[in-house]
Amino acid sequence: MFGDEASFWLDGTLHRTWSRVGVQPRVETFGQRKTAHVFGAITIESRPRLIYQFAETFSGRTFLGFLKEIVRRSRRRKVFLVIDNGPCHRLEPSGCEWLARHKQRLELFRLPPYSPELNGIEGVWKATKKVTTHNRFYRTVDERDSALVATFERFNRHPAMVAGHIARFA
Repeated sequence: MFGDEASFWLDGTLHRTWSRVGVQPRVETFGQRKTAHVFGAITIESRPRLIYQFAETFSGRTFLGFLKEIVRRSRRRKVFLVIDNGPCHRLEPSGCEWLARHKQRLELFRLPPYSPELNGIEGVWKATKKVTTHNRFYRTVDERDSALVATFERFNRHPAMVAGHIARFA
């Protein structure tokens, strides 16, 4: 599996779009970030499966909670999780102890620094932003988060939507 985290603002991300000549496209905004923090991991199977979890912040503590969720949902198979060297991937001593106790179920592999092109989930985050937040306006945090969950669940129902992003890693 490839794992990482991504942030999604309440204000949508502005992105290239089509419009009539002389008409400036507009996207409403509150001017507030109100960020959704999401941990995610995707399998490299022919039908990729996305596991995700919202977090209040990115930290070693919340990352450990996500690791526990991966183990819980891994169907009794050992998971090899490829991650970057982000600060939130540094576990506290209690997290390291938990990881050592569960080494038969989960093992972490760290990518070289500054190499997002080697992490298969980066394309999934890009697809999520394209489908869910580019040029979109959400009035509430709940509205945005519901749209994110709907997108993640659509990826799980229709894995072909993200399979191309991880095919080269299989």
